[in-house]
Amino acid sequence: MTPGTITTDAAAGVGVDTMDGTMKWELFEENRTLTTRSGQMIVNDGEFGKWNDTDEGRVKCFLTPDEGFGDAIESLVIVLYRLPIIAKRDATTGAWSFKWDDDALYLTSTGLRKGLEQLKVAPLWVGILNSDDEVPRQEREGVADRLLEEFNCVPVFIPHDTLKQFYQGFCKGTLWPLFHMVSSATDHTEHTTRFDDRLWRVYMNVNRMFRDKVVEVYDGDRALIWVHDYHLMLLPQASRSRLSGVKIGFFLHIPWPSSEVYRVLPWRNELLKGMLSATLLGFHLFDYARHFLSACVRLLNLEHEANRGSLGLEYDGRHVMLRVSHIGVDPERFSEGLSAPSLTDRVAEFKERFADCTVLGAVDDLDLIKGIALKLMGFQRYLDSAPKIRGKVVLVQVAIPKAARVKESVRNEIRELVAAINNKHGDGSGRRPVWYLEESISFESRLALYSIMDALVVTPIRDGLNLIPYEYIVSTSEGKGQLILSEFTGCSRALSSAERVNPWDLEKLSNVLDMVVQKAIAAAPEVELKRRADKAYVSAHSSQQWAQSFLHDLKEASEPAQVVVKVGPRAGLPGVLAYDEFTLLNRSAVLRAYKAAKRRLFLFDYDGTLTSITDQSSQMAHAWARPSEAVAANLDTLSKDPLNDVYIMSGRKTEVLEAGLNNSPTIGIAAEHGFFYRKKNSKEWNRLLEDADLSWMELALRIMLMYTDRTDGSYVEQKKAGLVWHYLDADREFGSWQAKEMRDHLESLLSPFSVQVVTGYGWLQVRMAAMNKGVMVETILRDMPEPPDFVLCCGDDRTDEDMFAYLDTHLDPSVKQFTCTVGVKPSHARYYLHSSNEVGALLETLVTGSYPRGVRPRPRGGSVSLADLVPDDEGSSSTPAAPQRTNGPRTSASGQKRRGLASSLPSQ
Repeated sequence: MTPGTITTDAAAGVGVDTMDGTMKWELFEENRTLTTRSGQMIVNDGEFGKWNDTDEGRVKCFLTPDEGFGDAIESLVIVLYRLPIIAKRDATTGAWSFKWDDDALYLTSTGLRKGLEQLKVAPLWVGILNSDDEVPRQEREGVADRLLEEFNCVPVFIPHDTLKQFYQGFCKGTLWPLFHMVSSATDHTEHTTRFDDRLWRVYMNVNRMFRDKVVEVYDGDRALIWVHDYHLMLLPQASRSRLSGVKIGFFLHIPWPSSEVYRVLPWRNELLKGMLSATLLGFHLFDYARHFLSACVRLLNLEHEANRGSLGLEYDGRHVMLRVSHIGVDPERFSEGLSAPSLTDRVAEFKERFADCTVLGAVDDLDLIKGIALKLMGFQRYLDSAPKIRGKVVLVQVAIPKAARVKESVRNEIRELVAAINNKHGDGSGRRPVWYLEESISFESRLALYSIMDALVVTPIRDGLNLIPYEYIVSTSEGKGQLILSEFTGCSRALSSAERVNPWDLEKLSNVLDMVVQKAIAAAPEVELKRRADKAYVSAHSSQQWAQSFLHDLKEASEPAQVVVKVGPRAGLPGVLAYDEFTLLNRSAVLRAYKAAKRRLFLFDYDGTLTSITDQSSQMAHAWARPSEAVAANLDTLSKDPLNDVYIMSGRKTEVLEAGLNNSPTIGIAAEHGFFYRKKNSKEWNRLLEDADLSWMELALRIMLMYTDRTDGSYVEQKKAGLVWHYLDADREFGSWQAKEMRDHLESLLSPFSVQVVTGYGWLQVRMAAMNKGVMVETILRDMPEPPDFVLCCGDDRTDEDMFAYLDTHLDPSVKQFTCTVGVKPSHARYYLHSSNEVGALLETLVTGSYPRGVRPRPRGGSVSLADLVPDDEGSSSTPAAPQRTNGPRTSASGQKRRGLASSLPSQ
């Protein structure tokens, strides 16, 4: 290092290399910067030696997008129910006028547009036109052309009658109360609540109309689609069925209810599947994401995982990411509004009206969930308990009526409470303790009100998105800015200075009101310090930052390219998605390779591959599961061919497998994952590990029985060389939690033993570490008189991945190899079939040896396979081409190739 060179150290400070070669360090607290890949935080503590914790600009956080991020997005389509456009039609001339709606998308339209401008992204907006007038059919083309040219907006024209059923009927009448958990078992007539199928059909049709418009305007493989809110929960699935490999983001702006509430909805699974077709799902709070994941576990039997700070789950062969991030406001808009000359008169008017008063204020929608009535009750109790405060405190309550949600009973209750409070605590001179305004309020009026309020009081009983506290914090003046927030509102945890209350606890609410008023009267210094801290947070977490961060995650997410196989309606089957690196097994290709082979090896898993294990399987159903007569007969026929070696690879016990296969002597069996195995035409059972230490089983059994006793619906299956804990019939979420806890418990206590704890769908198993199906396959291949030139290997769960991985890495490339997993999921297998029925159909094909072209007759004991709907290629070779990879083979943590999917299973 040359003399005079300055270096930095995050912990020590600045180091200067002096002329004599010694290092001199000076501690400092100024301009500390932490930079990450997508963000930066700068801390400026001012002068050396002086501690500074009051400057609101001391800490600055902002997003620094990747270089060229905007250029990487060829296009962005933002889909929301209403376009952020205000449209009006002149009653005299019929001419249309349009302007941006700065309060659209829950008051975030301006900030969202600014954030996209900073990314140099010009989005295409898709939604209905925000107008009371319906656009006549003959004018639609002209209106659409003008909106596209001037605002880059594409309208979806839907008849107003349909929109009324869609928005007020299903969205606000069914989804809104259910998702806010305020729905009742009885309706307004005291009859049992019913769900209207007709409104559901309208909801589906409107989502399809949006889908058609999105498909029409979508223009690139690298384009992103960002869908907003509960009006369009089916749109991700509808769009994915038409667009190959598209990355879809979906952000829910309302709460997600608990699974116990959500499950009453008749169309619960359809909505879940619609959202799960998105690439990235966004929620405001972790509570909402947790409820959503719980619904996926309980209703769709999906498992979720957390990896390096991100939540995700596997669905339909894809990895769906979840993101928790509260939307913000645009601080610049409020700063500009507060400096506008026209605001001065409004502020002066409010100050004169409420002179010498402590002003408590609120701006809420006139809705039951906003808790206005509870707020008034708490305020009334406060006034009753503090008679000396009469005339010195006022509550300004703005209630904005929304046509779709205003209930007369709610309106009347609020009005009666206001009248009762003013009659009892008014001073008779026109000064009243509650100023109630039931009207819409302009942006300028909101700013004027915010600037003179000493405290904001927001008491919803359930709230997903409420940006009023954020608006107040960036608008209020020095010395003000106290917050009383319901603990049920989304932003209450983000704003650290807020006093959190349970709005139903009227005594606590009354006490908090008194405390806030006393602080305002005393001009407590801590009020300003807290305001500055909250303002710094709100400014750093703006709507621009929220949009940029969400799009960054969406751009970085992976989404496998998909090809839609169109099946005609006469087939009675839905469209099926196939993946570039993961191919649906074609029976004709297997048959051609089978006929050409001289030595064949068949490896079949038992449960879920040769037998059908349903989601509702009980302990007895699992124990009695056996292959159908047709499957057992076809296996026996194949095994009697001298060119064939057929092995059943299972974790089941020997006696179960012998009985299930009708004691066929020509079928080889590997029981308990190969610990016991029986060769073809032999009655003798061999052990894969002769001198295995099984002393660990007693300890493991005691632990499993302890968890079984605490988990209803679970049971332990005891084997000679292993133990399996089954929890498929237990509560889905609780069973999964118990399995994770048990795994940690077992791995800790059994660490001195050479054992392995593995998990699968509804089970947890402890087995010998050196014993798995991959090791058994190695043994089978070694004992064969000559190596096979045809291998068919089928399995359905994680224990079968050992077979697939071994065959993929150890077989000669000339071998015609068909490794096939049952179900579309991450796998080492090259191919997949959808169900055990299709495995049975494959066996039928190999035994019969031929079938007509096109759609084949239904096989004995099976069903028509979708693979058979793929036409045969007469000119193809007997060996199918290996699946093509566009970006190279995926690699697991162990270095083995994984096919077809965005994420991989842990290596076994």
